[in-house]
Amino acid sequence: MTYFLERQDGSWVAMALRILGQDEGGGWTLGGDFKTVGGECAVLFRSDPGAPAEMPDPTPVQIKLVRRYPSASASDDLASLAEDPTMTVALAMNLLMVRRWPAAAESLSKEARPVRYPCGIDQAHLLVTSGPGYQKHHDLCPRVMLTGVACLSIDGGKNPMTVTSFGLNDPAAQGPTSYEDFVDLSHPKRIDHEGFALTYPATWFLVRQPDQEKDGLHVAVHGAQLGGVSCSLICTVRLYSGDPRRVAEEQQAARSRLSGPLPGLSLRGAEPLLLPGDARGYVFDQVHPAIDGVAYSAVFGTDARDRFARVNTFGCISKTNPRRRETMAEYERVFREVLGSFQFN
Repeated sequence: MTYFLERQDGSWVAMALRILGQDEGGGWTLGGDFKTVGGECAVLFRSDPGAPAEMPDPTPVQIKLVRRYPSASASDDLASLAEDPTMTVALAMNLLMVRRWPAAAESLSKEARPVRYPCGIDQAHLLVTSGPGYQKHHDLCPRVMLTGVACLSIDGGKNPMTVTSFGLNDPAAQGPTSYEDFVDLSHPKRIDHEGFALTYPATWFLVRQPDQEKDGLHVAVHGAQLGGVSCSLICTVRLYSGDPRRVAEEQQAARSRLSGPLPGLSLRGAEPLLLPGDARGYVFDQVHPAIDGVAYSAVFGTDARDRFARVNTFGCISKTNPRRRETMAEYERVFREVLGSFQFN
């Protein structure tokens, strides 16, 4: 599941939370990714079902700074602290601890009020708690997985932290058991990675995979997988570098592969894409009896011809999902914008 926080001063925080597994003692391990304008971090939480009611649960047990962005402030003032992704972990605690409060159960027993939040959430139960000099307003919704919180704001609407997606991603599932799977296609942000910059929704976390060596070329791979069983999305960026001759050969080979048939995909005809330089783009439709899907791919080269990048975006959704039509339209719009934003650093 994902949340996006918009502060009144213009700063923001994106986060993704997920269940990783349960140990033999009954404890749960949760994973969290956090992003600000200053960088990203990854966190492991542990939840103990037997934790005393007066103790916080879950609790962070490991925090790892993934990277800082070049634009991050180096000062020690409050603004730079807000840019530090490791300082945002407490925000997740404010969401995860709500399920342990008796007042939350009491709130859910009362009549819900109308709201307008992502994922089709149109009703929520208001829970108000006191903070240091302010009040925290929790809009609770049982549909929201893991936390049950649709939105957390201050003093009735300031600095809202709103759920933007959730879903069940069970590798053992043979098919959708419900259609409560959503991917976040909102709040695009330009993110500077090592070697390239790309604009995509803030709650996508492109994790760098182990580098590869391929026939004399160095390949750096970044990727994100989102959504659940009935609705999901993948975004990958592969950067190739090395001897200019080998780079040119592999770049031409990548274009040739994308120009021909691919398993399970049908290449569209001429599809105008606004891409920088001499980049080439390709659009495919998934061929499957039960799933609709679309893939946008592009190959980008440098003027020096010492590097090239292949960017892939793929989104799919069950044909029986009631949100199929609008989700497919959003895939098309967002994928075009993502590919069009690519730049080498």
